[in-house]
Amino acid sequence: MIINALNRVDLKTKVYNLLEGIPRSTRGQKRFDAILISLILLNLLAVILGTVKQLNERYELIFFSFEVFSVAIFSFELILRFWVSDRNADNVHESRWRFFTNPYTLADILAILPFYLGFLLSVDLRLLRLLRLFKLFRFSSYFRSLTLLWSVIKLEFRPMLSASAVVAIMMLFTAAGIYLLERESQPEHFGDLPSSLWWVVVTMTTVGYGDAVPITWLGRVLGGLIMILGIGLVALPAGMLASRFSEVMHRKQSLFRQTVEESLKNNGQISDALIEQRRQELFIGQAEANTIVSSCINESQQTLHYCPSCGKKLPKYK
Repeated sequence: MIINALNRVDLKTKVYNLLEGIPRSTRGQKRFDAILISLILLNLLAVILGTVKQLNERYELIFFSFEVFSVAIFSFELILRFWVSDRNADNVHESRWRFFTNPYTLADILAILPFYLGFLLSVDLRLLRLLRLFKLFRFSSYFRSLTLLWSVIKLEFRPMLSASAVVAIMMLFTAAGIYLLERESQPEHFGDLPSSLWWVVVTMTTVGYGDAVPITWLGRVLGGLIMILGIGLVALPAGMLASRFSEVMHRKQSLFRQTVEESLKNNGQISDALIEQRRQELFIGQAEANTIVSSCINESQQTLHYCPSCGKKLPKYK
């Protein structure tokens, strides 16, 4: 009985390492990730091709069989992740049911939910299968740009919200202005505030459908100002995100450098397993990591040529 219990524990640990283990460096982990990513992408392709009427009518059974197979795999994966969730060192003192509050878990649930809802609701939910794209966020080591972008958006949420409020107020005022200036000349295009607001949105985003243009000289002046403002206002969020993205990347590189320096200071050498784990946790690229490690090693070697007490340069011995 004790041996069976130990075998179950060992099996659960192996499954946890396969599904959740970091770093993702073993052959089994890489194969599992590659298979699951391929299955997700094939599902997206099936959804796209399924909207083609001729293909859907001809291969309807194949599409449905593949859908059942995929949902079975995703459901089994979700059950396994719940089963091994108590092996997570971060949640060892928390309820296992907190597993369902994890954003990655919610993405997994959204990936299979439309299939099961289809049996309860008489609504075509096939396009909702595109939500399976969110499962890719789980493989953050392969899609680290998406994960970093989400982190940047969370950090810049309040400033972007303030900037968006300013843009909305300006759009409303300019829509009111173009409405007052053009409503008598072009009532079919600027006869009400919603139509004027639509024109302002199109103009400020530099789309410019050309279906409506101001004809009064004051309207053209205001339209020109809107175009100039639109260029800056559209670039504002991009600049904010780019600046914060650079800051986040620099911070992660600093944390990785700190890990390397502490490893050299404590052990006199670098633990490859620890460095690789930290690299994947911080989403540092392999080339960036190699550069940082080489830099830390060079700096560590240079300090050996100086006295730690007085700082004077020590003589070199051959």
